[in-house]
Amino acid sequence: MNELPFEVSGEGEPVVLLPGFPFGGHAFRQLAPLLATRFRVLTADLSCVEGDGSRAQAATVRGRLRDLGIERPALVAHGSGGRVAQVLAFGDGMDVDTVVLLGSVGPTGAPLLPEAAEEALLRAHVEPLADVDVDRYLERWRRDPAAYARGRAVLEAGDDVTGLEDAMAAWEQPVFMLHGDEDRIVDPGIAERLSAAIPASTLGFVPESGHLLLDDAFDTIGVMILEYLRARYLRAPHDHGGITTLQLERRPGWVDRLPGEADDAEGSPAPSEQEVGPNA
Repeated sequence: MNELPFEVSGEGEPVVLLPGFPFGGHAFRQLAPLLATRFRVLTADLSCVEGDGSRAQAATVRGRLRDLGIERPALVAHGSGGRVAQVLAFGDGMDVDTVVLLGSVGPTGAPLLPEAAEEALLRAHVEPLADVDVDRYLERWRRDPAAYARGRAVLEAGDDVTGLEDAMAAWEQPVFMLHGDEDRIVDPGIAERLSAAIPASTLGFVPESGHLLLDDAFDTIGVMILEYLRARYLRAPHDHGGITTLQLERRPGWVDRLPGEADDAEGSPAPSEQEVGPNA
């Protein structure tokens, strides 16, 4: 099945957003338009393949992207969508560039999802949600409560994607991980173990944020994700547009200096004069 629907916005290098169960693409409602100011953003609708498991979902995403002629995309994944991203990047034979994981699960173990979708949503955020967003998150599950139970059962039955360890350890492309320090759906310890398995990763914990960290702390991390993709995926010099500093759990050596940065900036071409992007 390759007819996976994407919501597409913006122009430029492709960034694929992979939502997690049970929150879906609504979690990206603020990030997608922000990224679309610099990228072609494709938000995947994985609802039609939730019962197939992460490897099957990854195969569907890969096939659809190839149908669209998209090569070497960046991936931004939330929650269980992070496992789909891990298969695509580390085990699917797809040429993936930069990866951003938000509240991601690891290759093994299920997220802590309660029996009811309403309770899952309550556990997923720290800051209050607007009524309209609560309705959007729960609309599908209120319409078909059994669908939530089916999706939850798939994760609990064992949706492990083992066998990626060697590829993770040898990965050289950047992986940026952000995790809410009050995440009650995916334990923060999972983020630490996943980051340790990927030497090329950088892990940051977002204070006073839960699993829906794009709801709890978008003003802090939205521009950070945009800047990270601009610098790491487009290989563009920092434009001093302003970014919030976040304490990183681990800062690898390649973070110390971005491409284009130097002790002596004289002689460096202006950002507008540089050809950037992995697909340029």
